[in-house]
Amino acid sequence: MVCRSPRALYKVVLTSLLVGVGVGVVAGGCATPDSDPDPTGAAGTMGQGSGGTTGAAGTTGVAGTTGNAGTTGAAGVSGVAGNNGTGVAGTTGVAGTTGVAGTTGRGGAAGGAAGRGGAAGGVAGAAGRGGTAGGAAGAAGRGGAAGGAAGAAGRGGAAGGAAGRGGAAGAPTTANLCTWPTAAGSPQSVSATIAVSGTYDGGMKRFVGSGPLGGTGQDEGQDPMFEVANGGTLQNVIIGSPAADGVHCRGTCTLRNVWWEDVGEDAATLLGSSSSQTMTIENGGAKGAADKVFQHNGPGTMIIRNFCAQDFGKLYRSCGNCGSQFQRNVEMDNVMVIPRATALAGVNTNYNDTARFTRITIRASANSVSICDRYTGNNTGAEPTKTGSGADGKACIYSASDITWQP
Repeated sequence: MVCRSPRALYKVVLTSLLVGVGVGVVAGGCATPDSDPDPTGAAGTMGQGSGGTTGAAGTTGVAGTTGNAGTTGAAGVSGVAGNNGTGVAGTTGVAGTTGVAGTTGRGGAAGGAAGRGGAAGGVAGAAGRGGTAGGAAGAAGRGGAAGGAAGAAGRGGAAGGAAGRGGAAGAPTTANLCTWPTAAGSPQSVSATIAVSGTYDGGMKRFVGSGPLGGTGQDEGQDPMFEVANGGTLQNVIIGSPAADGVHCRGTCTLRNVWWEDVGEDAATLLGSSSSQTMTIENGGAKGAADKVFQHNGPGTMIIRNFCAQDFGKLYRSCGNCGSQFQRNVEMDNVMVIPRATALAGVNTNYNDTARFTRITIRASANSVSICDRYTGNNTGAEPTKTGSGADGKACIYSASDITWQP
């Protein structure tokens, strides 16, 4: 038999009474009566013999609240490159807090609000400063297509800040400054100056002068093995013997992880013509210089740091008798000195030269090596006159705490 709802059954009985037709006792039971129509819009029932009523449309979901964005992560400080790629591990950037998630909208297909700051619903948000990836972000703004996902990434993101001070390629410790590298492969013969613009990476090969660059004396005017253009970088190079006049720098340049096994005329010379140029020599070493290691002929500043100097006359000399004279500056930091050595620097006070020293370690008895010699320079080619030695706070700048003696 056909089961009807109470309303349908009422219609049948009423019709039967009006036309005088008796209604028989309905045999069997019917299902539990339906509840009130579903506000979400369930389909209407079909009337017997005619079209049923249409179900009402469901209501639209209420938008959720907006998630609060997390704070931005602070990046760690990058480490300076060390000898042979070895460095002290740096500190990690501070991890940030995660943005507060927005609440999910009730009901309809586009109800929930998204957390503020997300790029796409539930997809990774913006990274914290220095972090590699942010936390999960919400999608669109309030009332958007996606429900309330998390807010934007907190400080530091999922992977914290960048590498900290002294990271994977950090500066070498003072104790390791004079650990000399082993050359890779067979020596490379150099008979003509190698011009460097941009970055030249020698792959830790040993370069040896030959032919016109095969001299071993201290004759002035020898050609260099490498000539670095303004803005250039020479790195990961071992210069063997003969070394001619080493490296010439024609402006601002960087010599990184360059090692001179037996200095020729000079290890390197700063030329150029700009008072703002800077020659940076870092993470390397030089030994066997009969006279000077580094010669400064042009203007500007020479920086020597994280460096080993063994068996030399002067580590640095501002030209005392060049035809064109300038004010010149030198800065030495984290330098290990193993004598033979007579002085670390020679400067010309009459041209307002300056020499600054920090973290200098000398493996010799106290005061057995001069830190800074002062001269009166000239442009006539005559031998300059030495006028004094030691710190004076003007040309030679350092204190006793800047120098460590290790007898």
